[in-house]
Amino acid sequence: RRPITETDLFKFVWAADPRISPNGSQVAFVLVNVNEDKDRYETQIYVVPSDGSAPPRPLTSGRNDRSPRWSPNGREIAFVRTPEPLDGKPKPAQIYLISMDGGEARSLTDAPKGASSPVWSPDGRTIAFVSTPDSSSAQAKADSANKPLDSTRKKHITDVRVITRAQYRWNGGGYTDPTAHSHIWTVPASFTVTGGLPTTRQITFGGFDEGEPVWSPDASRLYFTSNRRLEPYYESRGDELYSVPANGGASVKVASIDGQIGTIAPSPDGKRIAFTGAANAKPLRFYDQADLFVMDAAPGSEPRNLTASYDFDVEGDISGDQHPPRAEAGGGILWN
Repeated sequence: RRPITETDLFKFVWAADPRISPNGSQVAFVLVNVNEDKDRYETQIYVVPSDGSAPPRPLTSGRNDRSPRWSPNGREIAFVRTPEPLDGKPKPAQIYLISMDGGEARSLTDAPKGASSPVWSPDGRTIAFVSTPDSSSAQAKADSANKPLDSTRKKHITDVRVITRAQYRWNGGGYTDPTAHSHIWTVPASFTVTGGLPTTRQITFGGFDEGEPVWSPDASRLYFTSNRRLEPYYESRGDELYSVPANGGASVKVASIDGQIGTIAPSPDGKRIAFTGAANAKPLRFYDQADLFVMDAAPGSEPRNLTASYDFDVEGDISGDQHPPRAEAGGGILWN
């Protein structure tokens, strides 16, 4: 018995982002610990029987593995891994697949800007994910094509930065690029005959970010949230609900509220959509309690607040390092 000290924080271990297998027999989760020597968090995916009959065992061997997602048949897990830099240069995170029968994990994507938020289609054939197009690579190719053949001069890179937005940098993240936006992509959940990576396909486009995709039960559409206001920090409304054909096409606004839409979950029959949302109070205030809404899946349907008289946060969370850091907390909206 002694007072806590600052070095005790290095001994903390967290279990994060629990995911139950389709047959309910196992739970995959992220083990988070602190590497004191390298001054960083490390994450690794573990599995454990859901009845507690055996201790957890490591499923992956990486030091930055997270976001485990079971395939619909429970035979594979897709997850996100940030590879260890071999030459000192950081590498972007990619989506990997690992078989529950054993063997090494294999990379499914090779996105220049990285890939995250893998979501299996209901039939298990496709994985939707979020990535940012590599506009710098396209520009470099264009510059190379327009470069005179006899030119030997090095291109001058200016260090002047022109700021045109009120919000232009993030704490810990540095300057933001207003031209770079996260979009939804899909990739077949299988490798080619030659063992190469499957071809990814960009589903959404444009000048705004899109949130984590959610498949419709028939796998025909992808739902997502997006704030399509040029400078949203000046607006009282936040993310709205959209959908897009799973094979690509025009996005359609499905729902909006006078406030912010959060997590979304279509019903098993695909006829309704539940979502969390924080409606703006009158007059406006800094924080509004989140509620649970439900609506018909047809665009333009009116959302109905199911928890207007429930005086607690729906899907509230904690901000700080002493909950599962660098990994999701799990949960979400579940239909019976």
